[in-house]
Amino acid sequence: MMVQRQREQAETHLLRAAQEFQKCMQCGKCRSVCPVFKEIGNELYVARGKNKLAEKIVSGDLQITSRVKDAINECLNCKTCSANCPAGVSPEHVVLRLRWYITTREGLGLFKALVFRQLLWRKWPIIAGAVFIGFVQRILLDIGPQNPVRHLFPLFGFSKRRNFPRLALRPAQSLYPEVIPSKKGTPVKRIGYFTGCAGNLIYTNVVKSVVDILTGYGYDVVIPKDQKCSGTPVLANGDYEGAANLMEHNFNLFRRYDLDAIVVSCSSCGLALKKEIKLFIDNCDELREFCDKIYDINEFLEKEVQFGPNDLGRLPYRVTYHDPCHLNRGQDVRKEPRSLLMKIPGLIFKEMQDAAVCCGSAGSYCLTHYETAIQINNHKIKNIQKEYVEYVATACPTCIMHIQDNLLQHHSGEKARFVVEILADSLRKAGTI
Repeated sequence: MMVQRQREQAETHLLRAAQEFQKCMQCGKCRSVCPVFKEIGNELYVARGKNKLAEKIVSGDLQITSRVKDAINECLNCKTCSANCPAGVSPEHVVLRLRWYITTREGLGLFKALVFRQLLWRKWPIIAGAVFIGFVQRILLDIGPQNPVRHLFPLFGFSKRRNFPRLALRPAQSLYPEVIPSKKGTPVKRIGYFTGCAGNLIYTNVVKSVVDILTGYGYDVVIPKDQKCSGTPVLANGDYEGAANLMEHNFNLFRRYDLDAIVVSCSSCGLALKKEIKLFIDNCDELREFCDKIYDINEFLEKEVQFGPNDLGRLPYRVTYHDPCHLNRGQDVRKEPRSLLMKIPGLIFKEMQDAAVCCGSAGSYCLTHYETAIQINNHKIKNIQKEYVEYVATACPTCIMHIQDNLLQHHSGEKARFVVEILADSLRKAGTI
């Protein structure tokens, strides 16, 4: 019975892929915008090639070989091809359906199954592992460029050139009660906060910045302790059932808290909760109400918070901005982060050339396809350097991780930070929060 159900589910994924790729006119417009194709130049790796692969798989003319899998996995899910397709095709949906089809038929593999099931079943092994790595990183002096430990990286599938951020010694969620009261007395609104795994375990200062700003402006902040991974990495790696379970869990969890809005400080998690969740939960009033409450933190602050003339302290920073794909093309949030930065007195904002071009991070892509990811990112680094800034601001943890890694490799002094961190710097300097 189980085998039959899986077979039917796999065939459904193929059928849905076919509904999408059949719109492709084979014009090749996607070749001119695909970051991966620009570096590799292989027709199989561009959207048109993947649509052709999907067509042959559906017709039964092509078997799933390792070469086919490689081509399907060579995708950043940056949505650039979708945004520029004259026929309105969404190739990333074709790619996702093909990955789901393959995983449903062949399984996840031992390593991914272990990690993804831990994300679903219980959080403590992931948290304990992250804290342990955080201790090891500090003992090994941040695993600098000359540290021989780097020669062990390839054993775990990482390039020995890779620079990793420090993992936190204490998860951000453990620093706060579940409900953090407004600092202004009676709350303006009650806001849920989806911190994301990276905010909880790596970029804890972002969580602190979000909490300080919201509570400082009169909002109660609710961080449900039982929140789990948004499902983004699970979804992107072909685990359809795992992604469905995680999204259903977070959907049911946040609805228990009587929230006016839910903010997210990770662009990929925001996309998952705002839009991708609709792939897994049947359309209903409860789902529409939930999705309408999801805001990227930059979007929420720009829409809801009125910053007074004396609220923001002067910062002598030169800053540029990188558009994360899942915020820009995924959520249509572009002007809000820039607007927040430009409110800060003394801050000089420099618009970067090709700010909306993918940095090559793409979640786990920059781990599994490191050399190509760095080639793509080299263009981003050159554009950052042209602006002579101290900071490149963005709103995605994996973009920050990848850009900061390559800045270090280029011996550049610029630092990658979240917009909300810089905003909090300014508000703290003025004594507002």
